[in-house]
Amino acid sequence: MSEVKVYAHRGASGYALENTWSAFYKACEFGVGIELDVQITKDGVVVVYHDDNLRRLTGVDAGIETLDYEEIKDLPVGRRWLRKFQHHQMPLAYEVFQWAKKKNIPLNIELKSSFAKNAKGPQILAAMLEGMKEIHLSSFNAELLKEMKKLMPSTEMAWIIKKNVQLSRIKELEWVDSIHLHKRLLAKSVKADVLKLDKNVRLYGVLGSEPLMKRLDPQLVGIITNYPDRVKRKIASSLIG
Repeated sequence: MSEVKVYAHRGASGYALENTWSAFYKACEFGVGIELDVQITKDGVVVVYHDDNLRRLTGVDAGIETLDYEEIKDLPVGRRWLRKFQHHQMPLAYEVFQWAKKKNIPLNIELKSSFAKNAKGPQILAAMLEGMKEIHLSSFNAELLKEMKKLMPSTEMAWIIKKNVQLSRIKELEWVDSIHLHKRLLAKSVKADVLKLDKNVRLYGVLGSEPLMKRLDPQLVGIITNYPDRVKRKIASSLIG
């Protein structure tokens, strides 16, 4: 069986606010890889943020791709419903990439929809990632991955699928190297179809207590989780068992 690598979802987001330096530092403490989301501003600055709209964590009702970096760089990021609201700043992707490179931390970089709306976005990101190892790119947008594959032919491209019907398209998408899917899809009847594919698989939405952790399938090369410490322990115990 291939080594199953653990990736902290949006950093160790079970313990710190998603996609912030606090979450990344916590993931580093656990000795795991990091999954993070990248967006690009109107003026071509790549930032780490999940939602296409800024409202949920900043209170500003606007799409990232409609604003210049100067308009968002000082926005406090946080969960406003918490009594102890901590202000975070939206990380610059380049700084996170360089930090991860120095720390030898594997990255799962998810491209969000703003990159499909910025004509220069793929080229900007490819230039930032030049020379980096232990990375792969993921996206729900297969065509965006196709464009990135042209720019970065040796980099793994992972398609995030939402529905089992998408599996039938895999053979058409020769630029797709692996697939990412929620644990719920693997638990359904699609498991047999997934295992027939000549593609590596990573699961997300895993907490560490699921029955699937007792027997890991050969195609499974990664688990993306909010609780990387728990999953890491489960994998270690399953190998011993």
